[in-house]
Amino acid sequence: MLTRNFEWWLVLFLGLFAYVLAIIGFDILYIEAEVERNILDIAFQSIRLFGMKFPTGFQSPLPWQLEMARWMAPGVVIYTAFKAVVYFVQRECKFFQLSYKKDRIIVTSLNNKSRYLIKDLLKNGESVVVLTRILDTRKLDEVEKEGAVIVEGDITSEKFLHSIGGQKAKYFVFLEDDDETNISNAISVYNYLVEFAKDKKQIIFTHVADDIKLSELMELKFFEKYLEKNETNNNCEIRVFSMNERTSRVLFKMFSPDTFNIIKPDSPQVHVAIFGSGKLAQSMIIRLARLGYYANRKKIKITLFHKGNSIVKKLFLNFPELSKLIEFENIEEPLELFDIIRFNELQSNQSFDVVYLLCENDSLSSNILKKLIKNNSDKEINVVISLMNPNGILSKWYDVKSIANIKLNKFNVIEESFMKQSIISEKIDEMAKLVHAFYLPSVEERDLKKDSHKEWRNLGVDFKNQNREQADHMDLKIRALGCKTVPLNSSEEELLIDYNSDIFEILAEVEHNRWVGYMILSGWKFGPVRNDMGKIHPDLIKYDKLSERVKEFDRDTVKNIPILLKQQGVKMVRL
Repeated sequence: MLTRNFEWWLVLFLGLFAYVLAIIGFDILYIEAEVERNILDIAFQSIRLFGMKFPTGFQSPLPWQLEMARWMAPGVVIYTAFKAVVYFVQRECKFFQLSYKKDRIIVTSLNNKSRYLIKDLLKNGESVVVLTRILDTRKLDEVEKEGAVIVEGDITSEKFLHSIGGQKAKYFVFLEDDDETNISNAISVYNYLVEFAKDKKQIIFTHVADDIKLSELMELKFFEKYLEKNETNNNCEIRVFSMNERTSRVLFKMFSPDTFNIIKPDSPQVHVAIFGSGKLAQSMIIRLARLGYYANRKKIKITLFHKGNSIVKKLFLNFPELSKLIEFENIEEPLELFDIIRFNELQSNQSFDVVYLLCENDSLSSNILKKLIKNNSDKEINVVISLMNPNGILSKWYDVKSIANIKLNKFNVIEESFMKQSIISEKIDEMAKLVHAFYLPSVEERDLKKDSHKEWRNLGVDFKNQNREQADHMDLKIRALGCKTVPLNSSEEELLIDYNSDIFEILAEVEHNRWVGYMILSGWKFGPVRNDMGKIHPDLIKYDKLSERVKEFDRDTVKNIPILLKQQGVKMVRL
């Protein structure tokens, strides 16, 4: 931007300089020739120099000011015209190439999130077009050097979409910072593809940062007519995802409290601390409420350190039954003024299994970590620090694994959440797809009009989420058995689950508790007669109150774990 600005300021300066020299030169010339001219005549003759027009009747030698001006003025014009032609040719060549290229991935915006995705797509051999504002036409952006093409234009314009070959693109990915812009633009492109791209299947990935807002839109069935399950005859589909929801999902998978210490049936209540006032902290609380069900069968306790009360109000406003699922402790104070003395008191009363630093600012997380190091606990404290800036000092250069009694685990939000395998390939959903595929043959009378009986690609968001959470919770059950997974060809002996053991029945109960948590957070309530429209279900009761027939569903979920693992190429062995 600075380079381009300097260039055109210099051109403007040289143009004005040539004009001033021309006025001075013509004045001297007319005086020497004893020709009377007023200032307006001189100004007009000076302007004509830019069009290479010079008054007749005068020959060299001319005043040096005029001699310089009559070369400089047209030179400025020629340079400007040359730059314009070059820009036009480059632009037209770029758009010509794009209009005929197939199977590109079009990404909107160029920010930290999209940069990591674009680079990963390029590494995987994809052809990428980036839609963003071009600040300097002479300077290549880093992603352009790696092979991406950057264009500038209106994504909602049919003409522009035609010019970049939008109807031939493979995927669109909307990653603007504003949720409403992403949704609005995605719908515009969806309507365009329905009309103009009827020869192939295209997917529009749309990011919504606020997962509570996303839940509200899903509850209102805002995306229903755009989802593939209701548009099976159309050639495109909108897939909406939340960075914070996906991040909390990966974060929980990697650093669930039981990854640090196995939680057994006789283990005390799980207690976690969360530091953060933003959407990621909010999403992690919801994740723990949905999946934090362990073999001890006790409510998980969450202590939230945060600034202001908006996050708590929003949580309990959107999930009024949240307190039925978790024990919640609210520590409201400015995080930059975090009090280690208060933390020490809480730690001594009931030690934390894990501390999540989920601040939106890396420097704030670093400041809290510095204070946590000064804790006076005689126990090891597991700390997970989420880092938002992939190029920051903590992300790139800080590799310390432990400080004093702090065991430190880094989680790079952008790197973990904005990669091809997590957004486009949906690798994180592999087990969820297996869970659903395993379920379909067990249906006695399959009805394709029923949402849960459809193939994964046509499955509604709610049922996809049910499969996802059952799949994600599988890791907790495996750890509760004192096991880990290894490749099938490993020499280690596979563990076979004893269906008559106490732990087997406990895990079936845990599975039921997890399902109840999901249903409650999705707005379902207990009632003697099931009513899907009214979200009423008779099985939202304690496990020991269930009929044996219903208990068998939960037992089957545990029994199926080894079978599903083998389909993924792994098996369970003792830790």
